[in-house]
Amino acid sequence: MLLKHIKIALILLLFIIPLFAYAIYVNGTRIHLLSRGNYFFDLTRNRADITQIKFIFPDKTALHITKTDDFWRIKEADNYYAAFAKINALVNLIRSTVIYRADAIQEKELSLFSNPLKIISMDSSGNIVDEATIAPLKDGNKYYYALLNNDGFLYQLNSNFELSSHVMDWVQMPLFAFNVSHVKRIKTDDFEVYRRFDSENFKDVNSSEEYSHLQKFIDNFWYLSATEIKQATHFDIEKFSKLKHFSITLFNGIIYEINLYSLNGNYWISVHLSREGLISKSSLQQIKENGLLYDGWFFKIDPDKGAILSEFVL
Repeated sequence: MLLKHIKIALILLLFIIPLFAYAIYVNGTRIHLLSRGNYFFDLTRNRADITQIKFIFPDKTALHITKTDDFWRIKEADNYYAAFAKINALVNLIRSTVIYRADAIQEKELSLFSNPLKIISMDSSGNIVDEATIAPLKDGNKYYYALLNNDGFLYQLNSNFELSSHVMDWVQMPLFAFNVSHVKRIKTDDFEVYRRFDSENFKDVNSSEEYSHLQKFIDNFWYLSATEIKQATHFDIEKFSKLKHFSITLFNGIIYEINLYSLNGNYWISVHLSREGLISKSSLQQIKENGLLYDGWFFKIDPDKGAILSEFVL
C-alpha cells in the first residue's frame, strides 16, 4: 500500500515540476512584457517635488543639480544657474527613457557595472526617489544596461546617457552674446569711442579720429565663457587688483558695465547691466532677466583673454 502511494506521489511530482517550471517562465515573460515600453524613471517623472538630481560619473566626479527659488542651479559652480538647454535636455531624458526589456539579473552580469554612471533623484525632504546605475555603452550595443532601485532586474534602455562630467558644461553660458555689429559705444579707463550706425567706424569722442581695428577687441567678449564662478560672498575682492573698467553700450540701449580683476596670473570679471535713455520693452525685459545671471557673481575667464583685455590700447 505504501509503495502504491509512493508511485502516485512520483507521478504527481513528474507533472508538477514541468508545470512549476512553466509557471516561472510565464511569470518571467509576463514581467518582461509588462516592463517593456514602460518609463524607466517612472517614479521621478510622476513627482512634482523633485529638487535634486545627483550624478556620479565613471571617474567618480559628482555633480549636483539642485532647485532653489524655482531655479535649477549647479552646486559645484557655487550654486550658479544651470543652463536652460541642459535642464530641458535632462528633463526630456528622464521623461522619455523607455525600457526595452527587463530580466532577472544574474550574478555574472554585475560585472557590466564596474564603471557606471549613477543618476539619483531626490525629493524636497532629501529622500531618494530613484537611484539608477547605467553601465557604459559597449561597442556594437544599441541599448544601455541599467539597474534601478536594487529591484533585482537588469534593464535595457533605449536612450542616450552620454553626459558631460565637466561642471562648466552645465552652467548658463556664454557670458555675452553681442558682437561688433551690436556695439554703439565703448568707454574704458583709457579711451572712449562711439558711432551712430553699425556701418560706421568708431570715432574718438574728443578728437573724432576714426578707428577700424576695434573688432578684435570686441571679439574677446563674443561668446566668452567662464572657467569658474563664485558668489560675491565667497569672493575676497580685497585680494585682487582691479585692472580696468569697460562700459559697452549696444544699439538697443543696454549697457554692459564690466570690471576686470587679476590675482597671480588669473583674471576674473564682474558684470552689471544698465541702460541709456528710453529703450524698448524687450530690452528692459532682457536687462531684468539677464541681470540675475550677473548681479552678485564673479567669473574667472581664460587667462589669454584676460591678458589681452588688460593690455589693450588704441
